[in-house]
Amino acid sequence: MPVSLKTTKKEIVTAFRTREILAAARSLLEQRGPEAMTMEEIAAAAGVAKGTVYLYFQSKDDLIQALIAQVGENIIQDVEASLQAPGTPPEKLIRMVSVLLEYLNRERLLFPIYARELLQKEGASQEGFRRRSQELEEQFVTLVTRLFAEGIAAGQFIPANPRLLTFLIRGLIRATGYYQKAEGQADAAKEALPVILTLISSGLIREKQALAEEAAL
Repeated sequence: MPVSLKTTKKEIVTAFRTREILAAARSLLEQRGPEAMTMEEIAAAAGVAKGTVYLYFQSKDDLIQALIAQVGENIIQDVEASLQAPGTPPEKLIRMVSVLLEYLNRERLLFPIYARELLQKEGASQEGFRRRSQELEEQFVTLVTRLFAEGIAAGQFIPANPRLLTFLIRGLIRATGYYQKAEGQADAAKEALPVILTLISSGLIREKQALAEEAAL
């Protein structure tokens, strides 16, 4: 007997309620911060009973983890879009870094929680979050590694392990996030953008003159 792929009414309602609750939580997060907001406030902002929120999320921590996962999924979509848009590999890399730093600035309240959650000891509450985070991280690494491999093959990036280059770029973005948190610098991402782009241009991208000389040989 064939399995029906039709979405059920229950699944539609669940997806709708989940989006409503997450949207309410995000709004409160920006107004009050993660520590101050409560499940009661989230329920009121979403227009549902407190018990309804607990049907979808067991705790505030679970809800915040869902917010982080949602942001991670959005990042992957935007990174992929930035890499699929026209341009040379160096242009795509610069565009992608700009996208990541924009997210870091926009999600500066969630980044410290994300970093903290990854350092937490293993436990049932972290298992699903860690697994989803690792899946998203690997998607990112795969996309950017492919970009570096393409650029290296075209002679536009320095010859190096493309996966290593991906981890180095990711490390620069994360380091900006840690600096932003440790120093309380709200504009850290904006400050870091020209510095990171300079590092990329002078360290990873091969000089146009060298490329022209090779082409002439």
